[in-house]
Amino acid sequence: MREGLKHVFSQQIVVEDKSMFYYTIQPYELTNALGNSIAILKEYHFTKKADDNEPFSCKLYRTKEGNWYDIEEAKIITEKKMVRMLKSAIDSAENNTVLK
Repeated sequence: MREGLKHVFSQQIVVEDKSMFYYTIQPYELTNALGNSIAILKEYHFTKKADDNEPFSCKLYRTKEGNWYDIEEAKIITEKKMVRMLKSAIDSAENNTVLK
């Protein structure tokens, strides 16, 4: 069990305020009201244990072209500043990987 969790939380990212987040990436099928597939997005699921022992978790979605996509049911209570920092950190990390 522990070995499985190690692989799930192996990706880490540090945002501007030096907070560390663990994240996973999975495909997410976006469908319309009729259930027809519209697009396949990347679903980023971020997790962080907060200082006050309240866990933090949010999901963000991205197209294969690299654009961030807001899903109505995924409108999060998370403050917009944190979402911006997460998106910025992922953009930076992925661009550095491409440039290497």
